[in-house]
Amino acid sequence: MDQFYDGFKFYAGQFANIPMFPVLQCAHYTIMCLKLRMEAGSLSFAYTHPMSCWVSSILTCFAGTIMANFLLGNALILPLLDMKQIAILTVIWYLVFFGPLDLFTKIFMLKPFWIALLVLKEAHRAKNVLKGVEMASPAYPDAWFVMIAIGTAKGAGSRLLRPVVKFVQGKIEPTNEALYPSFVTKLAILGSILVIMVRKGMLDFSTPEVLLLIACVGSVLQVVMFLSNTSDPFTHVEKAVAAVLFREPTEKANTSDSKKKKE
Repeated sequence: MDQFYDGFKFYAGQFANIPMFPVLQCAHYTIMCLKLRMEAGSLSFAYTHPMSCWVSSILTCFAGTIMANFLLGNALILPLLDMKQIAILTVIWYLVFFGPLDLFTKIFMLKPFWIALLVLKEAHRAKNVLKGVEMASPAYPDAWFVMIAIGTAKGAGSRLLRPVVKFVQGKIEPTNEALYPSFVTKLAILGSILVIMVRKGMLDFSTPEVLLLIACVGSVLQVVMFLSNTSDPFTHVEKAVAAVLFREPTEKANTSDSKKKKE
């Protein structure tokens, strides 16, 4: 058991030192553009409205930073100042939607390459969750809700900013993360809570260890959901909790407008 924990600590340290660029960042850009491409009618929309498609990709890929800056009161255009990242994202976007023979998309849509992208994306998400908590903690060291909000925004910004992305495409998104929170949003929330607890000394783990744990759990669940074509695993826990805490009372109070008027 000690050997296993020592090995886990070693790999956690190695994982924490992995830079975001180029591998993790490029994998993030690729999978985000591919998910936009997988939406119904996205290819014909890209041919008809390439500028809107490009802006949608920019918003989706930089959604975490945009959301975090919005919540912290920073300039929303800060991600656009890095022309190197914009250029790399633009190349990946072009290859996904307009690449010769559609070769780029066909390769990365193959099961082994898609699984590799899922794993790299979860590593990217874990590091983003940590970065979000670190962004919020200096100004709000005791505000758990603020740190969780920023960590979640950094880790699942593309889901939170989806209504804006759809608006750019001239569409209305009928759902949002408040109504139907996705798996990645729930994972980012849990990851933010774990990171805060470790930083507060409430858990006997180091930050690199919890970072690797978040990445491993996210990667395993994403791959399992992809291979088995199953839905969000958190829903089973939510249903069990909701059945106890949020069930309908047997007798309801009369709170109708008519009663209020009579009183």
